[in-house]
Amino acid sequence: MNRLLFLAFLLIGCIYGCRTQQAEIADAPVHEDWAELPEEITAGAMWVPENHNDPEGRQIQISYLILKARDSSSREYPLIYFTGGPGGNMLDANPELIEAVMDLPMRDKRDVIFFDQRGIGYSSALPDMSFAAFDIMAKDADENRELELTREMLAEYKQQCRALGINPEHYNTLQNARDVGMLFRKLGYEKYNLMGGSYGTRIARVVQDMFPEYINAAVLDSPSPLSGDFLMDRLSSYSLALSRIFEYCENQEACATAYPNLKEDYFRAIERLEENPLQVHFNDSIPVTINAQDGIYLLRRLLYQGNAREKAPELITALLSGEGEVLQEVLQFEYALTGGLNLTMLLSVERFEQFNEANTASKIEAAYEEYPLIPVKLGFFDAFYQAGMSWHNAQLPMEERVFRDSDIPTLIFVNRYDPVTPPKNGHLFMEHLSRGTLLVLDEGGHGSGNQQCKDSVVNAFLSAPLAPLDPGCLNLYEE
Repeated sequence: MNRLLFLAFLLIGCIYGCRTQQAEIADAPVHEDWAELPEEITAGAMWVPENHNDPEGRQIQISYLILKARDSSSREYPLIYFTGGPGGNMLDANPELIEAVMDLPMRDKRDVIFFDQRGIGYSSALPDMSFAAFDIMAKDADENRELELTREMLAEYKQQCRALGINPEHYNTLQNARDVGMLFRKLGYEKYNLMGGSYGTRIARVVQDMFPEYINAAVLDSPSPLSGDFLMDRLSSYSLALSRIFEYCENQEACATAYPNLKEDYFRAIERLEENPLQVHFNDSIPVTINAQDGIYLLRRLLYQGNAREKAPELITALLSGEGEVLQEVLQFEYALTGGLNLTMLLSVERFEQFNEANTASKIEAAYEEYPLIPVKLGFFDAFYQAGMSWHNAQLPMEERVFRDSDIPTLIFVNRYDPVTPPKNGHLFMEHLSRGTLLVLDEGGHGSGNQQCKDSVVNAFLSAPLAPLDPGCLNLYEE
């Protein structure tokens, strides 16, 4: 269940005004994995255009599940989840996960809707390069070789998409949102509540703009704006989160005693990995070489976890010494995320709305000078950004990477130590929300925190979106 919730965790002008044609929405075959479900859950699937601007063209499948409210007499609007990534799987036929989902507190008084976004999982999945990318990270490849290997990987998967008749340029947030508009009409509820995590906040926010007549309220955890940059924002947010980790450790007696030279150890660890990469075996069988850019990549990944303030010093020490159980822990975390994320979908989305062709190799090189806490290239992301420029040619114009003004009640959570969606993202969202509430949590991790408390606050908000909110159980940070 934790993995499911973690992953769950606008165009202007005429395109914003577009609506899917009001023709009957055709059912698609339900996957055999959903043949036997508890009676409280209904599985369904529908066909949507791969390109909504060409409704008679190639069709793809969108699969969904509906969990009925425990209180069948309740008249509260349903809640629909938007998973993160982009590319995070939502649906999972694992019986243990299904059983855990049944216990969601959100469904006490409302139906809950899960769906796999286009190109993911049970919704006409794209050929997934995720584990191929993990293999590149695991190799003993310097920055230049990593870029070469990434270009080769993308060329291979581009050919796979071509052979299957898939056009990756149609796998983006705008097309995603129009799928949701069709889903709204198909399911037939009067209104919906939206809940998104990470990238899920971006698609939910676009849905909010495209189909305001369907939306009652929205809950957005770890906000991901349209106006960001895939690489530059990651450099900025990682540097900020890491600096706050160092500050936190300096001001906590136990941490300062255990790691009196944490910042210096960090730089020493990077230097050590440049000279002598670590050779480890993940799960006792998969050889992994951790060089300097991989070390930064894995440290950034660890910062996603709720206990990052405690574990980051431990990982820095392990990278410096060459040993420590935390190395296996972070690799296990990375591998689990790899299995739940369709990287081909991620690239297709982000190439459309988060890449900037003006960022040449020389400009990227210069950008690193602004972040002394990143003395080498950011593993994976740097190569993926540069190689990914050629993935497809569609790109959302810079001036259209904005949300519209909205008066829909919207609750936003963001963690102060988040390494990918920092608090400034919450303020960007708030600029266009006349009924928005931003809660900055004094927590580590990406979307983590006191989940029981969050659920309580969310439930209260969804039941009465315009009523005064009591977030007293949350660990808030006063900016």
